Formats: sequence, C-alpha cells, structure tokens
Amino acid sequence: MFGNDIIEFYCDDRFYGALPEPKEASKCIPEWFKKIKPFEGRHREGFAEPTAKKCLPLLDSMSLGYILPLQGDMHVTANHDLSIIRCGERNREALMVQDGHPSVQVHSPAWPIQKQDPIKFINQWRIKTKPGWSCLFTMPMNHIGMPFTTLSGVVDTDKYNQPVNFPAIWNVPNYDDTLKAGTPIVQIIPFKREKLPKVKTREWTKKEAKRDEVIRIAQDSRLGVYTEELREKR
Repeated sequence: MFGNDIIEFYCDDRFYGALPEPKEASKCIPEWFKKIKPFEGRHREGFAEPTAKKCLPLLDSMSLGYILPLQGDMHVTANHDLSIIRCGERNREALMVQDGHPSVQVHSPAWPIQKQDPIKFINQWRIKTKPGWSCLFTMPMNHIGMPFTTLSGVVDTDKYNQPVNFPAIWNVPNYDDTLKAGTPIVQIIPFKREKLPKVKTREWTKKEAKRDEVIRIAQDSRLGVYTEELREKR
C-alpha cells in the first residue's frame, strides 16, 4: 500500500480537487526568509556579514515534513483584549473550515489568554502513516508574524484514521480580516515511534574538546563549514 512512502493524505471525493492540498514543507518557506539577503553590511575586516539566509538549520527546520493549508477562506474578528474571537467561512454547509473549543477545556491560571475560547482549524484530510509511524503536528516553524499559534500534538496516525483538527490561539487584537485558503496552519512531521534512552550526562573527553576547537577555528576563518563539511546532504 505504501511502498517506499511513509505517509499519505486522502479526503472525501466530494472535496478532492477543491481543497488546497498538503505540500512538502520545503515548498512553503515563509516570505520573510525568501526576501532576506544572504549578506548585509561589513565587519571591520571588510567581509560581508552573513544573515539568517545562510543559516541552514533554520532552513532545514522549515523544510521538514509537510504543510497542511487552511481549507477555505476564513474571516476573523477579534476585540481589543482578545476575549471575543469570531470566525466564519463563506459557506459552512458546503465546507466547514473552523470551529471553536470552549475555554473551559483550557481553563488554567497559566493559559496565555484567560478569556479566549481557542479556535479550531477543521481538517478534511485523513492522514495515514506506515505501521509504527506517528505524526507531530505543530505550528509551521519560523513562520514569524502569523496572527495565530497552532497548538502542538502527536497522533499515532498508523492506527487513528479519523480527521485530526487543530486548536489554536489567536494573537492579534482588533483584527478584522480574512485568512485566505492555502495559508499554512500546521507543519506535519512523521516519525518512527521509538523509545528514547534516559538522559545521560558526562564530561567531554580530550578528543571531543580537540574536535570542538578544530570546528570553532574553521568556522571563525571561513564560510560554509557546517553547510559543506558537517551537514548531511539533503
């Protein structure tokens, strides 16, 4: 059924072809990162300073897994203190895009916005993974400036094949605008379930200290050490 694949997305035939489809996360890199220049300014020795554009760990995190997009246009209004959040879609009977969670589900002194009922993104895609594989669902990494924060969760998607919906916190007061269909709302990272070992701590060895010093000097003296010499090729 899966062959070499570990994950598949499928939906009701009424919606197939109408819904925005999940995409590889590498195709959904946020605009701020695309627009930033790789180098800015110069330090005292005349070399241009590298920016976040040259930070491969940032890019690798944003490229990991898949992005689930908002299923349809969703209009949101929020009041001044975020105690009232109202959401709506163009035709709820045709396609349900959002719903709500009662605040009692998250009532806690530590809840970030005490009076707010969390919103819930409705997902029409079923997600199925190979046996032994689960999915981490989380806010799209480094998508800075989004007006919401999707809460993270893990589902054993090899066994649970019902739709997984996604609660979120609304962040922007005095909001009155439309989130367009296709907006990235969740990053999906499949992983193989394995029991992790207990935490182990120790002092580093002389060999490790020497290796650390070699890497530090290399990085201080030339560009691309991590990218070209220490990072596994993607």
